Amino acid sequence: MNRSWKTVSAATAFNMLFEYSMRGVNNLAVQPLLPFVLFAVYFSLYTMLEDLIAKYRLKDYHLLMAAFFFGTAYQFLVSGSALLQPSFLDVDWTSLLFVVVVWWGNLQSIVTFYFANRIAPRDWNHRLSKKGWATALAVNCLMVLLFQLSGAIPKPTIPQLTIMLSIMALATVLFKAALPKGFPNSSPAFQHSRFIDFFAASTVGIFLFCATFLTFAPVKAKTSNVNATATAIVTIWTIILASAVLAYRTCTKRPIPV
Repeated sequence: MNRSWKTVSAATAFNMLFEYSMRGVNNLAVQPLLPFVLFAVYFSLYTMLEDLIAKYRLKDYHLLMAAFFFGTAYQFLVSGSALLQPSFLDVDWTSLLFVVVVWWGNLQSIVTFYFANRIAPRDWNHRLSKKGWATALAVNCLMVLLFQLSGAIPKPTIPQLTIMLSIMALATVLFKAALPKGFPNSSPAFQHSRFIDFFAASTVGIFLFCATFLTFAPVKAKTSNVNATATAIVTIWTIILASAVLAYRTCTKRPIPV
């Protein structure tokens, strides 16, 4: 298997573990088809992100900007959490910003690719073909459509869709503006950090514990079936993780290797 596919696989596995840290392994029997849908979402997404990272030598802040693009779309169209307790302009901004920044931006993008490269170093020369891009994008859009057709996700109104598209458009403009000029030829060496290693390893351990042992107290959180205690622990831990990554980034003034 090409090293880039190993990187994508590691990123996908990390996020599947994140999903089931809150849902619990008991959810596999309740929603047996969900793992396949989630796998398709993550694998197709990380296939595209991996290609962008390798092509443009993206940094951690690029991934944060990108997270505002796909994370916003998923919050409106997949989980629907941005729509369930609307406030200003009929959007739940607290939920939207928390999930996009703390989960999609930090955990599911920056920490994910740090973890993936620590496990399976990237092949910087690998490129995704146009056919590969079309396939990955089609699979991802199909999975989003399945969530919309499930009947469990609230349908966004025209004003809500307008807000969603506006955020995604702004994220695209900022992302493109921040891209390095030209195509870098050098392949940056992965400089791991013991500090980030500790938090990445701790995250895996906590997620495994929650998924395996905290499978009681099932509740409906917005549109997802989760376990209450596990979700509380995961939420608190991901806030701690985001704070630790921000502190490290601020103190060292160096990007987190992704």
